Order: sequence, then structure tokens, then C-alpha cells
Amino acid sequence: MRFRCLFKYLLFIKLALIASSENPFLKDAENVEQITNSAECVLRLSGKYFVEKKALSGSIIIVSVNSKASAAENFLLRTMHGGKNYSIMVKNAFRQHANASHFPEKAKNYLMILKKKFELLNHLIQLSGLPSWNPLAKAIIYYRLKTGEKGEDVSKAFINELRHYKLLKSIAFIYSPVTDEVTSYSWTPYDSKNCAGKCKHVYVLDVCKNNNIRQLEVQRDMFPLDLKGCPLITYAIISEPYVMPPERKVANTMWNDAYEFQKGGEINLVKIISQFTNMSLIIRMSEKVENWGEIYPNGTAGGGYGLLMNDSVDLLIGNIEVTRKTRKLFHPTISYTQDEMTWCVPKARQAVTWDNLIIIFQWTTWLATFSSVLVMGLIFHYLHYQENRDTKWPTYSILMTLCMLLGWAAKFDAKSSQFRILMFGWLCFALNMGITYESFLRSFLMHPRFDKQISSQSELIDSGIPLGGRQIYRAYFETNNASSFYLYRKYNSTTFAEGIRRAALSRNFGVVASRKQAEYMDQELGKGAGLIYCFPESDNLYKYGVVLLFRKWFPMLARFNNIIRSVSENGLIDKWNEELFIHRISSDGTGTIMPLSIQHLLGAFMLIGILYGVSVAVFLFEIFLGFFKKNNRIQDVNVRTPSL
Repeated sequence: MRFRCLFKYLLFIKLALIASSENPFLKDAENVEQITNSAECVLRLSGKYFVEKKALSGSIIIVSVNSKASAAENFLLRTMHGGKNYSIMVKNAFRQHANASHFPEKAKNYLMILKKKFELLNHLIQLSGLPSWNPLAKAIIYYRLKTGEKGEDVSKAFINELRHYKLLKSIAFIYSPVTDEVTSYSWTPYDSKNCAGKCKHVYVLDVCKNNNIRQLEVQRDMFPLDLKGCPLITYAIISEPYVMPPERKVANTMWNDAYEFQKGGEINLVKIISQFTNMSLIIRMSEKVENWGEIYPNGTAGGGYGLLMNDSVDLLIGNIEVTRKTRKLFHPTISYTQDEMTWCVPKARQAVTWDNLIIIFQWTTWLATFSSVLVMGLIFHYLHYQENRDTKWPTYSILMTLCMLLGWAAKFDAKSSQFRILMFGWLCFALNMGITYESFLRSFLMHPRFDKQISSQSELIDSGIPLGGRQIYRAYFETNNASSFYLYRKYNSTTFAEGIRRAALSRNFGVVASRKQAEYMDQELGKGAGLIYCFPESDNLYKYGVVLLFRKWFPMLARFNNIIRSVSENGLIDKWNEELFIHRISSDGTGTIMPLSIQHLLGAFMLIGILYGVSVAVFLFEIFLGFFKKNNRIQDVNVRTPSL
């Protein structure tokens, strides 16, 4: 009996110790009034600071608590459920969370209830692994002070821990059991002495006691309009005309790869952003050409992507195209312009000019014309022979008929009316043909002609020339389509600049290229004359929006997007492009009127030379024939004359 009483007594003591150890928020079960007052204060203060200037209805609040909630925590949750129209999710930081991919919506607010200070890290580790993780949300920490702790020091430690996880919009609700007050502390990440660095100072927003809130200071703007010279660190990839080469290297900075840039559409854009926000623009650049880098399967990255991933820079520029990988690892801005990915090949050479006088008409026209000369020459010969009976060979008549066609002087002694009417008809035909030929010739000589241009993917494959481009575009052709598979196998990885140079200067390469970049490089390499031909829009590989790429959870992305939208709507980006392409030529190069030169008339001179050569050959043949006949006559005379 005594043993049972002793056992019950010891069990009661153990339960009391467990209750007190598990409930530091409530050291004794009698202080229900403190629980009620603190819970009501937390409810009212959170309602004041959650989701600024927006309705609380529908905003997601993730409350993170331990598995064994105290009476105060239970009462606080019940109070929040009943007092405001919150959408609350309760998370347990000490249990492994199930797959939450079915709920990808981002949290708007976080409330983390701590019993001990080290628990904050457990809460952050769990929450940061969820699809709803959002460092741009409001984060509130609730903590009850222990003996010897100061609210200001504890709140700074909490805010710095939150800052490590990129939660800058943070407030600490600190409950003091001595004064029975809940004090709210906050900080300013950006001010004249701090640029989102370590929190060194906090200020008191409110003090709440007995459900009465006394406001000491209005919450300061965490991201003010004037950032007072805070650095905006940019990493630039030379991508003309988006980012033009730098003017000079910047000395006396903590970065040994900082350069001064003056030209380029994206350079102008980030300069305007830095001016609107009053930030110090720092542009870094790698000595390696086109050092965008590569994102590896294990989640790491190199080059510019690597610097952006480890937060060494804030922004990456250089004709960035957003892919699934980059969107998952970084935060792009809104698209400020559109570009096209297409094939660019060597421009077709100018056609040879020696046949300019011949190819004006098709071969059937020439055949019909010369047949007409022959037929009419025979008819004229027949009529002339019937009237004069002077020669049996039609050579003279055909020659005179050709002279009439060419508008040269011709002599026919036509006596009959039939002969004269027929000659008049032929003269009308000759006049019409001469005018037509001359008109076509003038138009033909004033416009340059080109060989057949490769203008489609099938023609590119048939040509057999090498092809390729940047490595990241090779995966685009990895499909089951026969032509794409051929391109995938034949694809040569090279830099953009090298591919364009091979296509323009070496004329032995087809390159996958940005249309704007290719046109600008073509303008520079050709000094105004086009050297490459980019496929028409109908044969593009695809179109894409050009963006600026910020590091993950950059806090001022929304403001920068507004600036970019304003710049785009005001037409500044189009103006910059027009300035860069001020000497832009037509896409096909055939719209330019070129002055006539000897090269255009080479065919005429060659024809005259050929005719002169034929005339000389005929003349030499006649001399030889006359000399041969003369020798024959002398020999005949010698044979017939008897010797004396």
C-alpha cells in the first residue's frame, strides 16, 4: 500500500517536471492570463505586419512549431484561426516533410515559434526545402526571453540568421515574462551605412501589453527608393550589340576584373536602372570569350552562371535566353526585347558578268530569233533571186536580214510590192526586238546578280558545308526527326564570334546565331557590305525573349522589372538599336543600285574580241586560200607551156 502511494507520488512529480520542461513558454500552469495576453498581442501585431497593403484573406501563413506544442502555442494557433481570415499551414521542423510538390504556391508570410534559439536553424532548413519557399515573404519570429537575455541582442541574432537564408523582411516578436510585454523589433537592410549586410542595429516598432499596442516607430522602408550608392554588381559577357567591348579597365577597386563600358543596349539598360535606384554600377568581365558558363547535372555551374549561383554577382547580362535550368536556378527579369535564333550562311557571290548580253533572254527566245533570221534571210534571198538572178548563195541575204534586226545599214534592191511589204514587216519586228533588248539590258546591268543562295535548312544540308555554333544549341537538334538528327551529328561546337567569322570571311560554315548579333557582326566585318545571309523569319529555329538574369531571390527584382517596362514602353531600346544599326543594309543586298563598270560589260567586250578573232582567222584563211590558188595556177601554166 505504501509502495503504491510512493509510486503515485513519484509519478506525479515526474509528470510535473516533464510539463515544465516541455513548456518553457508556460513555466507554471497557473499563468493563463499571460498566455492569453501574449497570444492576443501576437495575433494583432501579425495582422498589422503580414502582407502589407493587401487583404489578409487568402494569404498563406506558414507557422513552424515543434512536435510537442506548449499550451501557449496551442492557444496562439487557436486564436489565429479564430481571429483573422488566414490560410494557415502548420509545419513541424523536427519531422521529415512528405512530398509537397502538389502545392507549389509561394508563401506570403512566415511565423516561426521558438522555444530555444537554436531551433530557428531547424525551421529554416525545413522550410527552404519546400516548393512554397519564398525568401521575399515576411518572416516573423516569436520567442520568450530566458533569464539574462536581452530582447535587442536576441532579435539581432535572429535577423542575421534569417538574412543568411535571404529573408530580409524580418521582424522579431520578443516576449518578456518580467514586464509581460511583447516587443516587435525590425531593421533596415538598406540605409546609408548598410547594403543588405550584417544586421548591427535594430529598432522597436511596437510594445504590446494587455492587448493594447503602443507604436513607437513606423516601420521603415526595407528597400527604399534611394539606395544611396549601394553596389549593383554585374557580370558582362561581350555580345555585340547587346554588350559592346569595354573602354578601359577600372583600377582602385576590390575587383580586379572590373571594366568601364560605354556602349551596348544592355549596358545602357543597367545604367538607367542604377541611376533610377541610385546604385553604384560595377561591371565585371571575364578575359575568356563568351564565358556564360555551363550548368552541370549535379546542380553546380561554371563561368558567369557559377558566379551568379554563389552570389558573387547580382546580375548577368549578355543576350541571355531563359531555359528551364536557368529559370529554376536564377530569377530572370521580364523580356525587354525579342530576338530570333536562326541559321546564317555565306552570302551568295555575285554571278559572273561575261554572259550579261546573252542571259537577258531565255535560250528558247534566242533560238526563235535566230531561226527567224535564217527563215527570213532565205525568203529574202528567194525573192531577190527571182528579181535579179545574180547569185545562188543566200549568204548576202541572211547577213542583210541580221543587219536589219540589229538596226544596222542594209541594202536590198526590192522591186516587187510583196518583197517591200515583207521587208517592212521585218523592220517592225526588228524595231520591237531592239527596244525590248535594250530595255532589259539597261535594267539587267543596273542590278547585281547573285548565284543561288542557301536559304533553307534542306538546302543547307544539300550544300554539305560544315555547320555548328555554341554548344548549348546543339541539344536543340537532338530529336527523332531525320534532318535534325543529321544536324545533331554534324554539329561543330564553336564560339559565336568564330562561327560568324568563318561564315563571313572563310565562306565555309553555317552557324546557329542570334539574328541581331549576326547582323551587327556582318555590318562590322563587311564595313557596310553584307557578307552573310541569315534565313528568313519563316525558317527561324525559334524566337526568344532577351532578359537580364538576377541571382536567386534578388530582393529588388520587382522594382527593376518596373524600370525595364518603363524604358521599353518609352521606346528607348528601339532607339539604341537604331543607333547601332545606323548603316544597316538590306537583308538580301539586291536593293542597292550599283554604277555600271567594265565588269558589267565584260560580256560585250568578250563577244567583240571573239568576233575580231573570228574575223582575223577568216582573213588569214582567205590569204592562205588565195596563196594556194595562185600557186596552183602557176604550176598549171608551167605544165602547159612546153620547154624550149
